Amino acid sequence: MKRNINKNIKHISFSIAMLSNLFYISSCRSAEHDNIVAGGAIAAVKINLLGSDYASGKSSNRANLKETGLPVKDNVQRQSKMITPSLFFEAELAPSNNDANKSGRASTEPTALIAGDQIGAGMKFRIIAYRQDDNSYQAYQDYTVGEQAQPLMLDSGKAYTIIAYSYGSTSALPEISTGEMTNLSQAKIGYDDNNKDLMYHKTEGFIPDGNNPNNKVDIKLRHKLNQITTVINSYIGDISEISWADLRPHHPQGVLSLSNGTISRTYESAERLKFSGTFPTTTAIADPVLINADTNGSLTGLFSANLTVSGTGNKTIDLPNTFKITPEYKSTLTINFKKCGAYLGPNNTQWKEFMCQNLGATEGINPFSPEAGNHGAKYQWGAQTLESGRYISQADDQSNSGSISGWNSTPKPDGSWSDTDKTGNDPCDKGYRVPTSAQWEAVMNNNNVERIGSWTNVGDTYSSVLYLKNVSNVITLMLPVSGYRSSLNGLIIFRGVKAIYWSSSEYQSDKAFNITVERLINAGNDISDRGFAFPIRCIAE
Repeated sequence: MKRNINKNIKHISFSIAMLSNLFYISSCRSAEHDNIVAGGAIAAVKINLLGSDYASGKSSNRANLKETGLPVKDNVQRQSKMITPSLFFEAELAPSNNDANKSGRASTEPTALIAGDQIGAGMKFRIIAYRQDDNSYQAYQDYTVGEQAQPLMLDSGKAYTIIAYSYGSTSALPEISTGEMTNLSQAKIGYDDNNKDLMYHKTEGFIPDGNNPNNKVDIKLRHKLNQITTVINSYIGDISEISWADLRPHHPQGVLSLSNGTISRTYESAERLKFSGTFPTTTAIADPVLINADTNGSLTGLFSANLTVSGTGNKTIDLPNTFKITPEYKSTLTINFKKCGAYLGPNNTQWKEFMCQNLGATEGINPFSPEAGNHGAKYQWGAQTLESGRYISQADDQSNSGSISGWNSTPKPDGSWSDTDKTGNDPCDKGYRVPTSAQWEAVMNNNNVERIGSWTNVGDTYSSVLYLKNVSNVITLMLPVSGYRSSLNGLIIFRGVKAIYWSSSEYQSDKAFNITVERLINAGNDISDRGFAFPIRCIAE
């Protein structure tokens, strides 16, 4: 037989710990549906709210970008995409830092957690107790952070499952529903898209003691949605406007199971981003958004936006089907717009765009990343792409280090490439051409350079590169140390040791100028037989 406790129970004041600050909580209404076993001892249970958290970004089960072969550090994955041959953006989705200032104190949590935002006064949350032996509903209590509260009244000596949830809002919680007062195995609540910050906690096996005046349950609420902050950096000019910026998928409707904290979702929509800072700017930061989605490990999340950037006009960022979105994680999406080029004159004058990659390099990778995909194809002087006996593709160059059957050692004639006009033989894309020797020399004389890698390992090594930087030490161009192919038989020579690039400039009938960079020798013009095959980096016309 069960009896109902008088709902006018005297309020009992008690405090809860929330991070480093103590707050008081109060019941929003009396526990009018409590069911206590008649004749049994009653225990008053205090609720100790410890704040909120997100899951760790160190786990691989987090929101991340599609793997594109780029170096991965601490499970941070990246993607790059060319907009024009000399303009690209790189995107990185990484776990947000566990910032002590955001949590209100220096973190004492293990690295498996990331602190959530501080829970402020006035926030409402609900506690529901279910009997652990049969999962039946027992009692509930609503609380408000910062106000007086009454304890949760439970049977002494009985084991309970304690469920806590909040919408992260100061708005009143809805009336407790039949969906909450049913058996825990079926209990559920609805997701509220107007109060997105749904949080949840479950404590199993809690046994209150009627003889202990200090019964308490520790509660730390876990954010159930994925929070993403988007940052756009422009290295190509001021951003004057960002429009139609969306993250997808986001589900405006859903149901949370109180037994396990999972959310089932219905139709899919997009979440619009708001960049609330001052424009024009070189760095735009969107307000953090909560995404109600779980792509279950599939790359079905996307980001898109339209940007207006000074000097380049309207640009579109489109990252389709690149995200894995997992609930409970907190991430930062950083997108960098970059332009490839170099100064051809002193004091930062005569800027000239270059293609971001060598001809024939792998598309869709970061053009500033030291890797095999950026080495590209190799050409004899004056040759066209795919010209038999005078060209070797990146794939063939990296799979065959030996001689090449049918290699043509006869030099191409004068006029095949030209310093004054782009010839029909010039292999560069429309709007670009092979640089002259004077242009290469100006590049090396008017830009900061940095060598990365050993520059000593002969053979199949791809980690050595030459970075060209502006006065702010920002990388503007990368030249892989690709080595070259012999003029006699096409044998690979000095890959990883020498960076040699053709110019369009003739020297004699069988020779032409190139730019050569070595580990201990400053870059300078050199002269080579036209039968050597070097990589090509094209310059804007």
